[in-house]
Amino acid sequence: MILIGEKLNSSIPKTMEAFSAHDEAAVIGLIQAQADAGAEYLDVNTAICGGEELAAMLWVISLIREHSSCGIMIDTADPAVMGQAVQAAAGTPLILNSATLTDRFDEVTALAHSSGAAVVGLPIDGEMPHTLEEKCEKLVALVEKLRKAGIPDERIYADVLIETLATDGGSARNAVGAIVFMAQNYPDVRTTCGLSNISFGLPRRALINSAFLSVAMIAGLSSAILDPVSPAMQDALAAAKVVAGQDDYCMDYITHIRGGEL
Repeated sequence: MILIGEKLNSSIPKTMEAFSAHDEAAVIGLIQAQADAGAEYLDVNTAICGGEELAAMLWVISLIREHSSCGIMIDTADPAVMGQAVQAAAGTPLILNSATLTDRFDEVTALAHSSGAAVVGLPIDGEMPHTLEEKCEKLVALVEKLRKAGIPDERIYADVLIETLATDGGSARNAVGAIVFMAQNYPDVRTTCGLSNISFGLPRRALINSAFLSVAMIAGLSSAILDPVSPAMQDALAAAKVVAGQDDYCMDYITHIRGGEL
């Protein structure tokens, strides 16, 4: 599974403090810790920086390129910011986050064409889908529209839209159903999600995240935006790989456990 590190997001108070203070050492620490924990991409979202969103985005991109070999997920609702970020990250593997069926679609797909970037697509057409049937219908519409725009399946990341169980007890079941649907009908399209959204507002969130991760990986989830540095998440990933049959002879799991016992 492709791990996308979530820690360079300005909605996280400590990250926003580092961005606001232009604390290079702190940001480099976040970059290197996520890279060392196995993140293949780092999500960068500087939206909370307001008028400094673009400057902060370009600064963080430069630090990622200098201090890691990770790909970059450019996470912004502003196509102008995304366009300049794509230029700044030229030569680095890119994911553009995101386009819906109606918002930013043309701008994001045009940038994907010019850069070779992958695209996160949200199955939203003005309204959020809530039932499994609605979600699958909109995922089909999204993939077909991206295909018509010339984005190949292997460069599509379909977001299955994780909603917290605190307000929707069926959200995990519906998300897993959508992952299964995508794996069966669009095997070359990647699925993704903001994994920790599933437990928002609940106590001992790591327990919920771990249970959901295992089921989602068995269903075919191919990527997730998460905190790879968290010891609880590292444990959950190691165990989920075993349960999902993605760890031959449980060797990675055994290595992980032994490493924690040193």
